[in-house]
Amino acid sequence: MKSIMLFTALLSAVIFTKIHAQMSTNNSEMQLFARDYMAGYNQRDTDALKGMYSEYVSRTDQDGNEMVGANEVMKYLSSQFSLNDATLLLRQSSVHWSDAERAWVALGTYEISGKTIVYDIDVHTTGTYTNTMIRDKDQWKIAKTVLTPIVKVVVHHEVKDFAQWKTAFNEGLPELNAAGGRNCEIGTLKGDPNTAYVISEWPSVEAFQAFFSDPELKASMGEAGVVGKPTVLILDRQ
Repeated sequence: MKSIMLFTALLSAVIFTKIHAQMSTNNSEMQLFARDYMAGYNQRDTDALKGMYSEYVSRTDQDGNEMVGANEVMKYLSSQFSLNDATLLLRQSSVHWSDAERAWVALGTYEISGKTIVYDIDVHTTGTYTNTMIRDKDQWKIAKTVLTPIVKVVVHHEVKDFAQWKTAFNEGLPELNAAGGRNCEIGTLKGDPNTAYVISEWPSVEAFQAFFSDPELKASMGEAGVVGKPTVLILDRQ
């Protein structure tokens, strides 16, 4: 019996190690993929970009419009290159396995900044991306990409001591980032040094709610000196 239990424990450890190693490898490879995609976009290299999409890729924009096929995606990107002199910045936040997609999925935010070629009008677009990735001849390719608006959230609450709370917040920042939160701004209300605020960006309302409803977060907030119930404001940009 002990031998069986020992074998099971060793097998579980081996499987866990392999999964962890695979996840780390995929995360590194997709970080490189994101950098290569940025380089291709910013150099207007349509051949390189087309090679990063699967033949039957689907792309859904922030308005819910969908296009299918690498050729259609490249027509769209080529038209953008002819209209705008803009730079793309990608910030990949996480990579995970999706049972629903049966594929690896990369999440992050994007920002496009520049000017139109005609009339020199400012261009500035931000959002989140969800890329479903597949391997094709040892090369990662995007099989599906979904673009959504960034969700901004404001949270404010009373604290016993702001300096103590700030230290605890900074210590917990990696967990917030891992959950999808980005670009956090913290401070106090003017004239009220014991009311702390956090302004953060999220890929979706659901991602924020999942993080904020975690019982461990509530316990950590109590230890950090948060007093009473926080006020949460989810912003809806018009």
